[in-house]
Amino acid sequence: MQNAWRQMNYAGLGPRVATPVAWLTAVSKHPTVSRIVYPLYWLSSFVLTILARTAFITIPLYLFRYIYLYFWDYWTFYFPDGLFLPAWPTPRTRLVVLMATVPTWGVCMAVGVVLWAVLKVLFAFSVQWVARRRRGGGDYELASPTEHLGARKRTQRRRPALLWMNVLWLASFFGFVSLALSGLYMFETYEFADDYRYKRDIELALREPKQSGYHDGTKVFVAVMFNNNIDILPYWIKEFTKVIYYLGSDNVFISIVEGNSWDGTAEMLDDWKGTLDGLGVRHRILTRDKTVTRPADMSTGPGRIQFLSDTRNLALAPLVEHGGYDVVLFSNDVLIEAESVVELLKTKNGEWDMVCGLDMGRWGLYDAWVIRDRLGRLVSSLWPYFLEDAGMEAVMHDEPAPVFTCWNGIVAFRADPMLPPSLRTPGGLSTAPLSRPLPETHPAYPQPAGLTPAATPPLKFRLSGDKECFSSESFNFPYDLRRQFDMQRIYLNPRVINAYEWKYYVWWKWITRHWVVRWWMRDVEKGNGMQFAKMVIGDAKRVWTWDGGECHPW
Repeated sequence: MQNAWRQMNYAGLGPRVATPVAWLTAVSKHPTVSRIVYPLYWLSSFVLTILARTAFITIPLYLFRYIYLYFWDYWTFYFPDGLFLPAWPTPRTRLVVLMATVPTWGVCMAVGVVLWAVLKVLFAFSVQWVARRRRGGGDYELASPTEHLGARKRTQRRRPALLWMNVLWLASFFGFVSLALSGLYMFETYEFADDYRYKRDIELALREPKQSGYHDGTKVFVAVMFNNNIDILPYWIKEFTKVIYYLGSDNVFISIVEGNSWDGTAEMLDDWKGTLDGLGVRHRILTRDKTVTRPADMSTGPGRIQFLSDTRNLALAPLVEHGGYDVVLFSNDVLIEAESVVELLKTKNGEWDMVCGLDMGRWGLYDAWVIRDRLGRLVSSLWPYFLEDAGMEAVMHDEPAPVFTCWNGIVAFRADPMLPPSLRTPGGLSTAPLSRPLPETHPAYPQPAGLTPAATPPLKFRLSGDKECFSSESFNFPYDLRRQFDMQRIYLNPRVINAYEWKYYVWWKWITRHWVVRWWMRDVEKGNGMQFAKMVIGDAKRVWTWDGGECHPW
């Protein structure tokens, strides 16, 4: 081999190639160089041979790793930082990445197997064609009996190997196609069926609209506040237009307050007014509104809470003035589907005083400041959110969980407490005295003796009193429903998922509700023990208890 390499004939090579080859040949004759070059040559030959013989393993593994890292990099780009890792455990994230990687890899490998088979066939035909050309181009030639017998024996020896190779090829092809089809199946079943049980009803309402709608005839007053929400507003308008078709234009009033926006929110709401007029929906949409003065500092504090309270009361003003509606549907500036809104209204077949959605964000459950479990205690931001058995079991089975207070992005509540007594539904509120006296810490204390919920003045959103735990106006509202109106049927519906940002909405609404991820969360993670950790805003050692339950220490 050495002599063959050293004595190679390079006379026929071009001058640009012949000169370097001649130099390498001359150098290789030096003993020292030979001791270095030959081992490197044989080592490289050995490595290349191993790689060639294991290519059917190494190439698929490398491709799988490449695709996995591609999706992982996409994930880290989409969620660059700021996530609360207990709410986003790495094993769950890797499972989701694998759910995208495996089908993609299956598609690539199936295509690769087909291309490899095609190349083998083309190579075989090219070899036969070259052989015929060398024999003179004829299609037939005489062969001696010995040659014919040898060819037949070689063919017989090769048949089992060829059969095995064909079986292996078919198995590989159908295996990779199965992986690809599994991805298609997982994509087609990404919606959790129970989250969309009213989808057909909404589609029917869109196909065959009726002014009376397809709900139960309940009159619904929709109240919303917007400020610089151009990112979510198109989606919100689209979904709530579906809700209007479902409820019926005769049964809906839309009240929106928008102010201090500079991103086109006001203009989009102005355009929607025309759509509502065309549908025959009564509405009052205040854009560029300056009725309530916005404080310069909107950080969490009394100024912010007072501003939000006054703005919410402004959104409810048409209801308070005229009445005529059974339920208030109050939506924050959230992303939510029409099916989820209907799900909210149909919670426990309408047997509720107030029901809330489930707003999600970077630390899991978003509005931990407002929500308390049925015992008035703080909750966890991690699934299944509640530390007491009734709430935990309800969430794990996607059933409404009884709570002390909640808001969480979107709520529905009985309209009567907001109305003057003269506009309330007869029998809508209790005419019996409160089951427990109003606590001394409440701003309305003391109340007249014998005051009943039916005779209590209209409820308003408010700032916390001096003797109360400093809380959001969204906490004080359900707290007042309980204390002033004896309305105890307050629930959180875990199916009504909403979020303030699209990336969190996609993750919590569709990805974590996918049947594979749900199985992982329920049967593999089981909370990982972290679900028993309370979400405390402030120093956990300073949590204290008052009439409204446990108080965040801030």
